[in-house]
Amino acid sequence: MYCVIQEIQNKKVSHRPTSKRIEVNSYTVKVGDQESYIQYCYSRSSEKFDRPVKTAYKISIHKSYRESGTVKKKQTSICTMGFYDLLESWPGDFLNTAALKKKLEELGISEEALWDLVYVKLNPLIQKVTAEFKKTEEYAAKQEQKKILEEYQGNKKAFESKYGDSTYDRCYDVFGELRNKAYLEELEKNYEAQEQYKSSYQDYKHSNYDWSSFTGASAIVYTEEEKGLIEEIVSLGFKAAAKKYHPDVNPDLENATERFQRLNNVKDKLLRTM
Repeated sequence: MYCVIQEIQNKKVSHRPTSKRIEVNSYTVKVGDQESYIQYCYSRSSEKFDRPVKTAYKISIHKSYRESGTVKKKQTSICTMGFYDLLESWPGDFLNTAALKKKLEELGISEEALWDLVYVKLNPLIQKVTAEFKKTEEYAAKQEQKKILEEYQGNKKAFESKYGDSTYDRCYDVFGELRNKAYLEELEKNYEAQEQYKSSYQDYKHSNYDWSSFTGASAIVYTEEEKGLIEEIVSLGFKAAAKKYHPDVNPDLENATERFQRLNNVKDKLLRTM
C-alpha cells in the first residue's frame, strides 16, 4: 500500500488570497452621558493579491491484492489540494468525518496509518511549493503584516499594563502613530499623580502609622481585620479626592496646590485621631 500524488490543473485558483495591506479604521464610542471618543482599529484591505497558479494535486492510496491468482490494484482517492491549499491546509480539511471513515474502512487501516502514508509523498511537495511561494510579493506582504500586528499587540499589552484596558487604541493606531496626544497626556498625568500618592502614602505608612493612637477619645478597640478595612477606606477616599485636587491633574483649579496640601493634612490627622 502506498500513496500516489498526481499533478493536475484546476479551472479555478484558491479563493483565500492575502490582502495587500493593513488599513487603519476608527469608530466612535459613547457610554451613557459621557462625552464620546474615537477608538482606533484596523482591517485588511479588500484589494487582494492575484493567485495565478492553477496547479493542483490529487492524492490517492494504491493497494495491491491477489484475487483468483491474479494480482490486482485498487485505487482509493483521498482528496485534491490546490497549490495554495498546501500552504494553508492539510488533507483532513477536505474530508468530513463520514467520508474519512468510509475510506479507512475501504483501505482497512487506521487514520494514523493513512496520514503516515500520505505525508511520505506530501512533505517533499509542501517544501517545494513553500519555496516557490516565498519568492512572491504576496509572501513578502504577508510577513510584513505579521510583523506589524505582532509589534502592535506587544506595544498595546505593555501600554495597557501601565495605563489600563482599552487605552492604547484611543491614543495610537495599529502602526504606532499617535492619534490622540491630549488623551495620552491625560493618562500620563493621572499615572504620575497615582504614583506620587503611592510613594507618599507608603512612606507615611512605614514611618508614621501608629495603630496605638487609633483609639481616640472613646478608647475604641479595633481588631486587626477592622484596622485593615479602615485603612482601605481612608486610602480609597484619599485617592478619589486626590484626582480632584491634585495640581498636576487639575492645573486650572484655583488654589489647587494649597487644597491638595490641606487634603494631605486631613488624611494624616484622620489616621492618627479617628
